[in-house]
Amino acid sequence: MTKQKNGLTRRRFLERVGVAGGSAALYETMAALGLINLPEAWAGPPQIPAGSGTGKKVVILGAGIGGLTAAYELAKANYTVQIIELTERAGGRNHTARRGTVLEEKTEGGETFRQVCKFDEGLYLNLGPGRLPYHHRRVLHYCQVLGVALEVYVMETMANLFQTNKAFGGQPKVRRQIYNDIQGYISEMLAKAVNQKALNQEMDDGDRNRLLCLLKTFGDLGENKLCSQCGKQKCATCNKSCAECITCEKQCETCFDYTGSTRDGCIITVKDPCEPGDKLALRELLSSEFWEHRFYQSFEYEWQPTLFQPIGGMDKIVDGFVDKVGKLIQYNTEVLNIDTSAKGVTITVRDRKNGKRTNINADYCISNIPLPILSKIKNNFSDEFAKAVETCVYDPTCKLGWQANQRFWENDKNQIYGGISYTDDPITQMWYPSYDYFTKNGTLTGVYNYDQDAIRFGNMKPADRIVEARKGAIKLHPEFADMRIVPSDKAISIAWQNIQNEGGGWANWDPNNDDHSKAYTRLLRPDGRFYVTGDQVSQLPGWQEGHGVGAICGRAYQQAGRDPGGTADHHSRSKFATFDSWSIASLFCHKLEVLSGSTKKFE
Repeated sequence: MTKQKNGLTRRRFLERVGVAGGSAALYETMAALGLINLPEAWAGPPQIPAGSGTGKKVVILGAGIGGLTAAYELAKANYTVQIIELTERAGGRNHTARRGTVLEEKTEGGETFRQVCKFDEGLYLNLGPGRLPYHHRRVLHYCQVLGVALEVYVMETMANLFQTNKAFGGQPKVRRQIYNDIQGYISEMLAKAVNQKALNQEMDDGDRNRLLCLLKTFGDLGENKLCSQCGKQKCATCNKSCAECITCEKQCETCFDYTGSTRDGCIITVKDPCEPGDKLALRELLSSEFWEHRFYQSFEYEWQPTLFQPIGGMDKIVDGFVDKVGKLIQYNTEVLNIDTSAKGVTITVRDRKNGKRTNINADYCISNIPLPILSKIKNNFSDEFAKAVETCVYDPTCKLGWQANQRFWENDKNQIYGGISYTDDPITQMWYPSYDYFTKNGTLTGVYNYDQDAIRFGNMKPADRIVEARKGAIKLHPEFADMRIVPSDKAISIAWQNIQNEGGGWANWDPNNDDHSKAYTRLLRPDGRFYVTGDQVSQLPGWQEGHGVGAICGRAYQQAGRDPGGTADHHSRSKFATFDSWSIASLFCHKLEVLSGSTKKFE
């Protein structure tokens, strides 16, 4: 018998890391040891050799952005591609409402709603994603390739509003006032702490003085009272510079007072210069809990400027893909059964118009069908893969759009040009259009909510949603009380959880749930020759970039020549071929075990 070594083997060490720190820690450890290839920053779509798909067929389930992207890239390599789409339109959740757009919903209780958009010609509203961050390089790449013209999407302006019934008498307050006043108060209190030597252990004299200088500028401190008010003559000029202020801080504490700021806005006349108005009371600011209602959302990486939007609506991206691969799409076709094996796949479909059933045989299948919908389709997936599919849940979300016959938000009172106002009302927010400034009319996103608010809105009849949304909108803009300005018959809403081929807004992977972590990781590998794609298997659920990630990011496997399917599943694997090497699903594009829950919204 061989004597066992006392030390840890590498395998045993990794097992203990996994047990102690979870899959994320295991991934980081393996990466540090050089046991896995780290994904590089995206450097363009995979370069599939021309003609490499000759003689091979791929069937794609769902004509959403993920499916369209995969079809576009595969067709260029001469694969025979067929796209199966349940509905009469491509794009999935990339859906823009215009005059004549028809929306059909069905609640869990079986109640059905049908709406027809009545916007004036030329107006539109993005019912799904509505913005493209500058660092989402994949979707921006395809916009360039497809000739989709872009314009700037304004995420925030300092003229946007925040409203709550908890403070300010329920009146909306301008963003710049909340933002600058709380910054001034925090700066004043920290400056007082510094001057009271509370941070002496953390800083030397030089750092302490520099921090005071920073706070004076950061919070706009001491700009509204002359130091002479302290009664100390030597402080008469300390208000003019930070250095002078520091030298007399004990005698001239007003140099670090926050007494209001012109940053809050002011009225300038021929005679009167810009002077600060009254600051908001600190107690009111704290009572409002504004920070709990997405006030700082634009500081998060995904929403930092610059953002873009396609000119004329988000579905211009869909139009671009359809122009290239639209002839490959078979509309109004329902998937009834999925059979995958080592030799290929067989998809049984039904024509929704004539009821005819057909078997489609292909070498590979890529599914862009939302996982909760996919789980209801008959299949022969391995137990592990089937369980992973069933684990995924989609979040409820609702949007409601208004047509306004006057752009009142741009008037002399409001001066709002783009951006988002927030409220703690169930409507949660209001988006202002980032285009067609100074024109006659426009559309507003007047509801965008989630979770229980979305469930409640989704269970309402569309007419009741309009009534409820108007109540919330009036809190931000009293013009909503006038139906001549904002007519109800021009409003349109959507509850994505009621859309039968979608089932919700985005995949909700819980990073703290072990079952979710295992399921997500499993779905990044195929089951036999069946692949899952789309934002549901990316770190960016709800974003257009997530669809591109899901469709094209397996480039590392093409270079490495490794079988993403492995050998553990119940289907035997074919030798790693060209198609396999370019993973159509999100195969090991990201740190597979690190799940992101911070950006799970339609964007």
